[in-house]
Amino acid sequence: MPDSSAAHKGRDIFPQTMSTWIDDRLGEGSVGREALNRHVMSVYADPLRVYYLGTSYRRQLGDPDDVIQGFFASRLDREKFFHDWQASGKRLRRWLMNAFLFYLKERYRSERRHHAEPLPDEADAQAVDGAHEDDLDRAWATAIVREAWSQTAETCTHNGQKAHWDIFYRHHFKGDPYRDIAPDFDVTPAQATVMARTVANHFRKALRRCIAHDGIDGAAIDREINSLLQTMCR
Repeated sequence: MPDSSAAHKGRDIFPQTMSTWIDDRLGEGSVGREALNRHVMSVYADPLRVYYLGTSYRRQLGDPDDVIQGFFASRLDREKFFHDWQASGKRLRRWLMNAFLFYLKERYRSERRHHAEPLPDEADAQAVDGAHEDDLDRAWATAIVREAWSQTAETCTHNGQKAHWDIFYRHHFKGDPYRDIAPDFDVTPAQATVMARTVANHFRKALRRCIAHDGIDGAAIDREINSLLQTMCR
């Protein structure tokens, strides 16, 4: 994991590393912290769900959504939570999973104290029996792409590029050729191609931004994108 100085050197290549983005949000007070927390909950809930369902804790602690929301409520508003992450040098998803495991242990111990029936030893309860590393990374990759997709849609709406978005969607997701799409938007096939390319550029920027939010400096973004795509294709 690059140190903070390496992250700063990468700003000319990609200015919004997660460290600077978090610092900006924290500097905005409660409003910025709420935005930061929303981002984390949006992107990392599904990977944490995969992690939770792969542990034996699921048999004792119940509904994954309830457990994950409890974790977010317990940890995200801690004043030093994100500062401690930055000091750790870990990818954010790994930091969150470690913190989540500690939370599961805490919750399990509490349940064990108040449970009428004896519960298994914690060593048995925490065993991971279903969530492999690839499953966790695939869930994160899917969540990142979904977040980048959502941001791209918002960008197109903000820029008055609904037609661009529609052309992009029809060509890349429905498989329609540009020659069939173009007449519906009163443009030429060549113009439709350029409009779709504009949306693709928005998406690439959003994807780079979201990946950087996991704690990756600008110089490593392209390698991480390639790794992400390979993970999703497994």
